[in-house]
Amino acid sequence: MTTGGSFREDTRAELLARLLDAARELTTAQGWSAVTMGAVASRAGISRQHLYNAVGTKAALGDALVGRETDAFLAVVCGELRAHPDDLVAGSVAGVAAALAFGASNDLLKAILTADGGESLLPVVTASPEVVLERGVGVVAAQLAALHGEDPDLSVLADGLVRLVISHATQPTGPDLAATQARWLAEGLARRC
Repeated sequence: MTTGGSFREDTRAELLARLLDAARELTTAQGWSAVTMGAVASRAGISRQHLYNAVGTKAALGDALVGRETDAFLAVVCGELRAHPDDLVAGSVAGVAAALAFGASNDLLKAILTADGGESLLPVVTASPEVVLERGVGVVAAQLAALHGEDPDLSVLADGLVRLVISHATQPTGPDLAATQARWLAEGLARRC
């Protein structure tokens, strides 16, 4: 994985990806509370000190892990929004539905939601706004603006859609309800424009 930056930036990005892959594998297999920095370092083939130098604390590693997974969810949502460039409602509904389908088969999300006590990444998903909510709203709002023009209400829609995905992904109630709610939000905005 190269980012097109300097050699040093590319190397750092590749190392981080390797570390996050190792942390993801361990978390899905054993749960976050059983993951140690030593185990992540060993799985990634580096020293524990190198891991600490690269990411800092276990909490920072968890934030980075959840952040990367959030980016995967956002890629799914934005792909659906782009697939419906002229239909705000259809894109919004498809984006929410696709994100929830992605979440239903996502091993890391399953491991987070089924953790038995101890340390958990669930607070990072639900209560660390900068890792999931703010990141998601920023990306979805930018995609909506690129497709539908600058309108402050698109940020409100983005916020609602991201909150909807987080809520239904962490406490599933069925895709039909989520689709209905996404349609309601997007139609409300479309009627105002």
